[in-house]
Amino acid sequence: MNLKSFLNIACISALTLATFSCSEDDSPSSGPSEPSNYRPYHLVIGSSPTGESETYTQGVTVEELNDPNKTFTFNGYGQEIPSTRTARLYTSDDGETVYNLNYGGGDIAKYDYISGQNYSLLLTTDIQAVMGTAYPRWTKIDDNYAMLHNVTTENIYEDPTDETSPYIKTTATVTLARVDLGTMNVLENASFEFPYNEDESTEGIYTFRIDAPVITDGKLYYGVAKRFYDALTGEVGDMVYDNVETLVVDYPSLENETTITSTLAQGSTNGYRTPVAHKDENGDTFQLITSGDVSIMKISNGAYDSAYGKFDIMSLLGHNAEANTGWFYVGNGIGYVPVLNTDLGDSASSNWDVVRIDVYNKTATTMNVPLDLWLRQYQWASVIDGKLYMALASLGGEGKVYIFDPSTTSADGYTTGATLQTGTTDASYIGLF
Repeated sequence: MNLKSFLNIACISALTLATFSCSEDDSPSSGPSEPSNYRPYHLVIGSSPTGESETYTQGVTVEELNDPNKTFTFNGYGQEIPSTRTARLYTSDDGETVYNLNYGGGDIAKYDYISGQNYSLLLTTDIQAVMGTAYPRWTKIDDNYAMLHNVTTENIYEDPTDETSPYIKTTATVTLARVDLGTMNVLENASFEFPYNEDESTEGIYTFRIDAPVITDGKLYYGVAKRFYDALTGEVGDMVYDNVETLVVDYPSLENETTITSTLAQGSTNGYRTPVAHKDENGDTFQLITSGDVSIMKISNGAYDSAYGKFDIMSLLGHNAEANTGWFYVGNGIGYVPVLNTDLGDSASSNWDVVRIDVYNKTATTMNVPLDLWLRQYQWASVIDGKLYMALASLGGEGKVYIFDPSTTSADGYTTGATLQTGTTDASYIGLF
């Protein structure tokens, strides 16, 4: 049974202004009796760990999140956010607006938050013509703009009309577009060939994905993932990284594309659906390596910082691990990373931990979260009053709002708030936005 049939939610998004209300106001998640002192936040759940996934959201207050007597459920409650596959969500800084990329549907949309499960669809924009695909990715840059990005590849042969002729290389074409979040219109857009490395290119190595950019000193820094094309078999083979790489373009013009690389670490830097690189209070960027071992690299003054080297997180954990989604930064060098224990299973298994890291002092602590976590599709956590709030629940089970305190290095450095229910065996919380 999928979440939609279980919840009996039949809200259908319109392409014109509309207000959605999917159940009666006597839901257990109806509004608080007293006004909140904070912006609204949004609990989001996905229906399935594989394939197409329905996505639902509901608004919450900080007071409710902290209340251990409160229970949030999506049983008969919640606004569906249209998604051909799992929705890619962001919110405005004041929490009053929700933005969504319908991955696979080829459109972006914005919703006005009203209360509880009630959201009003304001605008939608079809972005397939600009991006050339219904499957781009996107990242909110600030409260005014977001970036759409996509990579397409083509194998080049000596005889362009004969794929049995000698293979030359695989080209990667990058398409970027900047979105005005006020109007949801596309502003600047650009398309260019990824600045390939000739040595890698002749070996069949090429960029196939970029994602999770950060902006620093008027430039966008994009994480990069690569693949290996085996010309002997005509198939994609096992990619073995010997470096890390980041695509850099001017912002907002999207010109002057170049890359920075380092051989101090090896792996991809693009992530999955979670932020991967964060700029700290000093203007430096700390970037998670999202394949291979778990590690952090530092980018300073437009280049990888060789003096910082590599923060080898995995060596501190006592087991083999990957952090193939991303991480969350709280401040003052402290962040929290969803980490997969690869000794116990692959990314589809419920063998994930939350690890507190200090990127300045290069320390890591696995938090004592007593849940069987599956965090492959986890997208967002929120910093509130200097603490990190995460919606964590076992796949198809119950959980809590976990409130992590960055001021302590203890594995028990958190409190819990409201109870979270998933409702079906294949549902999981994907974030608190």
